Amino acid sequence: MIDPDKHQQLQIGLASPEQIRAWSEKILPNGERVGEVTNPDTLDFETNQPERDGSFCERIFGPIKSGVCACGKPQVIENEKEGSKFCKQCRVELVDSRIRRYRMGYIKLACPVVHIWYFKRRPSYIANLLDLTRKDLEGPVYCDVLFEEEEDLFFEEEVPEKEDNLESLLNIWEKEETEEEDLFEEDLLSEEEIPEEDWEEYKIRRRKDFSVRRMKLAKHFIQTNIEPEWMVLCLLPVLPPEPRPMFRLDEGGVITSDINELYRKVILRNHALAEFLADLFTPLPDCVNGQKKLVQEAVDALLDNSIGGQPVKDSHDRPYKSFSDLIQGKEGRFRENLLGKRVDYSGRSVIVVGPLLSLYQCGLPLEIAIELFQAFLIRSLIQRHIAPNLRAAKSLIRDKGPLIWNVLKEVLRGYPILLNRAPTLHRLGIQAFQPILIEGRAIRLHPLVCAGFNADFDGDQMAVHVPLSLEAQAEARLLMFSHINLLSPAIGDPICVPTQDMLLGLYRATLENNQGIYGNRYHPYNSRNKIVSPSFSSYGDALAAYQQKQIDLDSPLWLRWWGRTDLFPDLGIGLPIINSVNREVPIEVQYEPLGTLYEIYEDYRIRKGRMGEILNRYIRTTVGRTRFNREIEEAMRGLSAYVRQEMSLQVIRI
Repeated sequence: MIDPDKHQQLQIGLASPEQIRAWSEKILPNGERVGEVTNPDTLDFETNQPERDGSFCERIFGPIKSGVCACGKPQVIENEKEGSKFCKQCRVELVDSRIRRYRMGYIKLACPVVHIWYFKRRPSYIANLLDLTRKDLEGPVYCDVLFEEEEDLFFEEEVPEKEDNLESLLNIWEKEETEEEDLFEEDLLSEEEIPEEDWEEYKIRRRKDFSVRRMKLAKHFIQTNIEPEWMVLCLLPVLPPEPRPMFRLDEGGVITSDINELYRKVILRNHALAEFLADLFTPLPDCVNGQKKLVQEAVDALLDNSIGGQPVKDSHDRPYKSFSDLIQGKEGRFRENLLGKRVDYSGRSVIVVGPLLSLYQCGLPLEIAIELFQAFLIRSLIQRHIAPNLRAAKSLIRDKGPLIWNVLKEVLRGYPILLNRAPTLHRLGIQAFQPILIEGRAIRLHPLVCAGFNADFDGDQMAVHVPLSLEAQAEARLLMFSHINLLSPAIGDPICVPTQDMLLGLYRATLENNQGIYGNRYHPYNSRNKIVSPSFSSYGDALAAYQQKQIDLDSPLWLRWWGRTDLFPDLGIGLPIINSVNREVPIEVQYEPLGTLYEIYEDYRIRKGRMGEILNRYIRTTVGRTRFNREIEEAMRGLSAYVRQEMSLQVIRI
């Protein structure tokens, strides 16, 4: 459906009989009305042409071939009111054959039929509106209660055989009180041994909740201008032929949709009921009611073959696929063809991390870019006189030479692309990027934009779309680029938070070179201006050497440790870097001529005097680790000052 603003939309709801007739019926120039499907046959298997007034009739649904009528020799007559052309002989409208994708027909039912979606599904809207149970309604709907021989007002009154048959049945049935409900309540009362006063309160509360649901349902009908009587069908819509195809095989067999067989069953049973009702000799009521039940069951199987009791099956004992089966589920019309449909100028691939990209860029593989931008690439090759014609341009593209790479780079500069990760639960599920041509087959993405997509790099896939119109490109550049969508549209918090970047930065800052602390000794040519044996007495000396590029951020070094094990006595916090001197065995012991010695451990060394006293300690670390340690120390000092301030304030209050 297209609204006055030319926005395409889909509306789901109940349709009135007048609306169904307006969808299907049209008036020919001779005044004849066409649109009703009355013939149960589909195709004439001798001519392979649709049967007249059948479920594939060209008069109702349009021509099979564009501008070609059923007889093949059109004598054109025009309808001046509608501006359409018809064949004078076969009465087929001469229009595009694509009209068979959406033009509908209808079946005029001989008796009202209840829509099974609103009757047998939970909740049962018809039962709620009538204040009855679904079990109470099954008898009138399927005419089963008419076969029972009971002395009851319901069976003594005569029900007229008209369109308001079902309404009369329900009005009579509503006057009767069902004894089964009272018996059921008495059984529950006896089994659970609930006091009678509590049981009465429970029934009142349950009745109140049910009344509230009825009022909400009635309010919804009023607000949407929907009549409850539309849940009972008098006209059954017939789907266009394209969604329910039928093919004739060369071997003589036929492949057809299950919907066609279910429509055929409805038409046959509806004709039989119409003949019963039109018979001058009044048939037996049992025969008429039995045929009404068959029509109701046939329509139930057409709409939903899974909830109407025993499903209708084919000759191979396989249940027919009903209309509900075509639209529901992952392979249904909505999820497969409307929500996740395949579109032109789109592709899909796995995403991998691209840390060297800017926030608004994404790496697009060459293979995908060639397919998506092939039309623009061909035009560019011809305009630059690189290729004389279309065939030569396609040949150059197939070769994938370096020239194609350069031209494609120029083409990509003028087009943004859209990346979408399913499921698209909010606005940030699809964002615009500037494509950067890369090798490989995976799409590269900056890690900071993954939060909006709720994506990670463990095999997630993303779809690529190319906006073609100028309006779409302007919308992508002004509203959808990733560097514009930095805040969450729901709560306004930053969504591009560098949590992973901070972890990677800390890892890089505290990383240690695996060449060892004396690695510069063995690479004299690669380590000019480097300190051969780096030992520093303070963090300031180590930082100055790093700034002068005498050591690297990850170069191992010896840093003197002054034994600060009680930095924050107020908090009881210390930094005992060397906490296992008495337990750890040194890896190596080096003696000096004056009697002093070095005890070398895995992460530190200790220099001792001749009497065993500790002269100094050096820890094995890097500039990055030392810098990180200083940041932690400053944070701890701030915490200590805050705690002291709070404690002093509490003392003053006391």
